[in-house]
Amino acid sequence: METIIKDLKNELSYKTRLEALDKIKDYDLNDEEYFFIKILVIKLALNDRVFAVKHAAFLLCQKNKLKKNNEPINLGKKNTGYSPNDVRKMFLKIKRQTGMEALDLDLFKEYFQTIAPQMYDVMSSEHMYFDNWIRGIYKYLSK
Repeated sequence: METIIKDLKNELSYKTRLEALDKIKDYDLNDEEYFFIKILVIKLALNDRVFAVKHAAFLLCQKNKLKKNNEPINLGKKNTGYSPNDVRKMFLKIKRQTGMEALDLDLFKEYFQTIAPQMYDVMSSEHMYFDNWIRGIYKYLSK
């Protein structure tokens, strides 16, 4: 149970959170034994930036009829919490710190994951062709 709680709290890997949600799909979260897990699932359903995690947590909330402040939990719209300007600024920061003129994808991804691990996690989950997305944005950065 401790590992599941730890995995649900892992903000740097959406895959870990999804796997943890999958492990608890058959639990009765209304049972007192799972109180802390229930709180984390509600938090993920309301606040996670990765829509796949948010949706999986929302489905668990629906299945267990969980509520927040006696209100049913709504899925809400898909919102990563990062504007295109935030992404552009991060890319420029990485470009400046690495001194890259031409894109070295592996080095860029390593810096991106080090400097902004949560943004990296969200963007890698939202963009199916993550490497091509990085190349496309990097191509149009100002010199």
